[in-house]
Amino acid sequence: MKTEVEIQTRPGSGRLLAFFGVLALLVIACIAGGLLPRMARQKGLAASAAEVTQRKPVVIVSAAKTAPAKETIDLPGDFEAMVESPIFARADGFLKSRVVDIGDHVKTGQLMAEIETPELDQQIGQARANLAQSQASLDELKADIELARANQSLAQVTLDRWQHLSDKGVVARQELDQKKADFDVKHAQTQRADATLATARETVLASQANLQRLQEMKGFARVVAPFDGVVTARNVDVGTLINAGNGGASREMFRVARITPLRIFVNVPQTYVSEMHNGQSAELRVEEKPGEIFPARVTNISDSLNADSRAMLVILETPNPGATLFPGAYAQVRFTLAQAKPLLRIPGDALIQSKTGPRVAVVDSGNIVHFRDIAIGQDLGTEIEVLSGLALGELVISNPSDAVVENASVDVRRR
Repeated sequence: MKTEVEIQTRPGSGRLLAFFGVLALLVIACIAGGLLPRMARQKGLAASAAEVTQRKPVVIVSAAKTAPAKETIDLPGDFEAMVESPIFARADGFLKSRVVDIGDHVKTGQLMAEIETPELDQQIGQARANLAQSQASLDELKADIELARANQSLAQVTLDRWQHLSDKGVVARQELDQKKADFDVKHAQTQRADATLATARETVLASQANLQRLQEMKGFARVVAPFDGVVTARNVDVGTLINAGNGGASREMFRVARITPLRIFVNVPQTYVSEMHNGQSAELRVEEKPGEIFPARVTNISDSLNADSRAMLVILETPNPGATLFPGAYAQVRFTLAQAKPLLRIPGDALIQSKTGPRVAVVDSGNIVHFRDIAIGQDLGTEIEVLSGLALGELVISNPSDAVVENASVDVRRR
């Protein structure tokens, strides 16, 4: 038998044991190299989770403030001419001349155009002839009435004489009756002449009235401006056939607008209607004139709300002395409104709509969250008026997250 020393000293066994030893060390190193970082990551994640759990929610807060005693509101408005009238012809004919065009400023009574009226001129000549004829007939009837009155006077004298003679029995009764009948005839002729003369006088008056009417119509051949303003439209030119009136084949000749002063139409929301009154001042701004402010005042209020927009039409007036503002333009109208009792205001994003109604999350002096039910007034967009449920200066949370709950401790950041 081989001894123990012989076995241990067998060639190659030492190298084999060394190989397996190195291999074991490598396996252990690989296991340790993968396990230790993983354990470190898990430990870091656990620490982070614990830190997040213990970290307080960060909230943005704003103090409830009192609304200013006066506030301004900007509303869109439209410029309208104080008066804008279409100009139609009152006489038929052809346009003889035109002395104004679009954009020209005109004064009251200023000539704008002339119409040539050949047919009207002929009617005036005919009317003059008719008047002259009626006057001649009247003069002739005046002579006839004088003759009839003279004959009646003679018949009256003759009747009186024969009546005297008949009373004395000098003449027969029949002869007296003849003289009386003759007087009655002369009297009837006189009355007829009077009636014919009255008719002739009326005919003369009618002829005079007709001539005057035609002459006045001839006066309308001169088209003049009805008021001070600017010509905003022209639809005719020299030689155009003109028809009188504003119906049928007739058409508008000119359009004149009075733009000094100028009116502004504004639709005021129902919220601010109670603040509007006649004489109230406002400021106008237009994009074309940056930095310029134009004064205006309220002149009319419709006293009726539009059922669709829930707004009331308010009309303002601005002097526009230089005629630099134009009808049809767009303007921003700024009203300054005084509040009798200013209310609290909070940011609009602090409002929470819950099943029980509007509420807000407030932070007390210890940075602890509490929820408050509130009553709100006007929604001004970026801000909301608070009628009750909140005190001046209390801190309200904007856009509270799910982490903001009752009695939660928070980290406060002021807006």
